[in-house]
Amino acid sequence: MKKMVTDTMLMPAYVSRFACIGGDCEDTCCAGCCIQLDRASFLTYKASIDPVLQPLFEKHVHRNPESTSAEDFGTIDLKDDDWHGCTFLNDQKLCRIYEGMGEQALSDTCAYYPRTVLQCGTSHQVALTLSCPEAARLALLERDAFELMTLPQTVSQAYVGSLEPRFGFPLDVMDDVRLLLFQVLASEDISLGNRLRVIGLFCDRLTGLILSRQTADLPLVVESLVRDLDDAAGSSPLAGQGAFPEAVARAAAPYLTVGREAFQTPHVRKVLEEVGRGLGLQDERAPVGAELVHAYKVGLERLTPALERVPWLLENYLRNEFLKEFFPWVLGNPKRHYATVILRYALIRLLLAGRAAAREVPLTPGELAETIQVGCRRYVNDKGFTLYLAEHLARSDWDSLESLHTLL
Repeated sequence: MKKMVTDTMLMPAYVSRFACIGGDCEDTCCAGCCIQLDRASFLTYKASIDPVLQPLFEKHVHRNPESTSAEDFGTIDLKDDDWHGCTFLNDQKLCRIYEGMGEQALSDTCAYYPRTVLQCGTSHQVALTLSCPEAARLALLERDAFELMTLPQTVSQAYVGSLEPRFGFPLDVMDDVRLLLFQVLASEDISLGNRLRVIGLFCDRLTGLILSRQTADLPLVVESLVRDLDDAAGSSPLAGQGAFPEAVARAAAPYLTVGREAFQTPHVRKVLEEVGRGLGLQDERAPVGAELVHAYKVGLERLTPALERVPWLLENYLRNEFLKEFFPWVLGNPKRHYATVILRYALIRLLLAGRAAAREVPLTPGELAETIQVGCRRYVNDKGFTLYLAEHLARSDWDSLESLHTLL
């Protein structure tokens, strides 16, 4: 029997509007993935006497021999076709388990994806991963998508991630910092680049407190953040900095070919092939030097009129990353988390510019959201890519604020 948790949970408005569109979706969420089954679902499937489903459960549902917990107790086979989807999807990409046994019979992963639920102390928050096409459209294209709200939700306890106190800070302080930085990111009277620069300075100082074990001085760092915001409000966009196409291309291009041998759905391949054409990607190698910079500049020029139709698109992408990962407390330390977010941001912009460069007419808002969705599925939300990025940061010069701020 699954243990369920019911609470009034914090979420952006777009989460409340989300519903899976099933067979109408252009991608398949489970395609090419290891489909994990929680213990309760595994046992339910193996005990089924449904005349249609029982033989399929017997053939395609297996105990996971490497499992050490109830969350990944079993697995489901994938189809051997172009999509590598779940064997329980019918020809219309609809779930046979859902049709035959109802929503309550779905495993935690299938029931709650693309939701991410995080508990901090006694409170919960919900966001969606933008690797889902419908989630990406709702989060990126709606002006009011990130108005925060609270709604009652019931989810399996096993699906809830838990944040623990870190670096000597209690959870309530960590939550206050997280919400403060989210509010800074939402300060529309300051250019997005300057907002990110201010957040980077804060994360750098916060990491300094952690390393020097002076966490009691956090109020002083918050005061510095307030002063930086005042300065940023009176500054031209990225005053004293620069938006250097050469830097963005040099920083992001090496990641384009990471893990290209891994399976990709036809939908993802279609978008990435267009990005590759726009950037001059040949023989699985990213272009370098002047050729890449020229392609990126062409893409930026063609991207500008497209973004004018949804000027909040990139900001909404960043807002979702902040919420989903409980920024800045998850990836290493605050400075490392900030560096990871900025490099992902540079990669997303490179993908957008590459696809725009391949077109003679501007991308539509839907195509902009689709490109970010593919970027999230292919890179941002891939655990292997995140590990690669962390290792690359550790041995590169992109860990410094000076370098990172050239990407803004």
